[in-house]
Amino acid sequence: MLSNGMTTSDSFSKERERIHRQMMSSVSHDLKTPLASIIGSLEIHDQMKEQLTPEKKQVLLDTALQEAYRLDNFITNILDMAKLENDQIIIKPELCDIGILLQDYITHFGAPLRGSEINIRAASGMLTATVDPTVLQRAIGLLLDNAVKYGGVPSIIDIDYGRGEFAQCFIKVRDHGPGVPESEREAIFSKYTRFIKQDMQNAGTGLGLAICRGMMRQMEGNVTIGNHPDGGAVFTLQFPVG
Repeated sequence: MLSNGMTTSDSFSKERERIHRQMMSSVSHDLKTPLASIIGSLEIHDQMKEQLTPEKKQVLLDTALQEAYRLDNFITNILDMAKLENDQIIIKPELCDIGILLQDYITHFGAPLRGSEINIRAASGMLTATVDPTVLQRAIGLLLDNAVKYGGVPSIIDIDYGRGEFAQCFIKVRDHGPGVPESEREAIFSKYTRFIKQDMQNAGTGLGLAICRGMMRQMEGNVTIGNHPDGGAVFTLQFPVG
């Protein structure tokens, strides 16, 4: 029992409730922010379409579309975290060419990455592995989204992939931002980090990296982080060849 008469169990429950309230408040805010921007941009476009130049109309439509992508990403993250917590992620492995898988993601799902410079390099020629392509692409997408948020302007993202040691494959995603202090490198994979750090400037549910790690572990892999010697954070996806 604690000195104020509260049991350890009571203290834990109270802290969990506090974090839950912060989570709900932050998620609600992060969902409403892009929605308000979408509505505002489309309302101006609709009400002032006769006075607006074609260029200003396009800016409003582009803003609405980008915010719609952001809102979709937030909702998808919340649903994915719920699936992970309830063991509803079912891995369906198949033999994949990792280079093609990366290019396919950029081509078909990379609309929010427009304006970013993305460099893909193979460390050892063609690489095949037995993975769930949908889950792996989702993990890659979460790292790319993180790189766009925190990688600085202009957004430059380097992707290297190849075969490592112990029958492991790797995909490294490097941004050109300030990097991550060593003391915070494990904390950023916690789903609660976003809610504890109220001073973060980039809006987001804070679930992306936690989901990425959870999905990689479902495939008997992992995701780790380090800093590049020339600057920027480097996230490394590791997974078995097959």
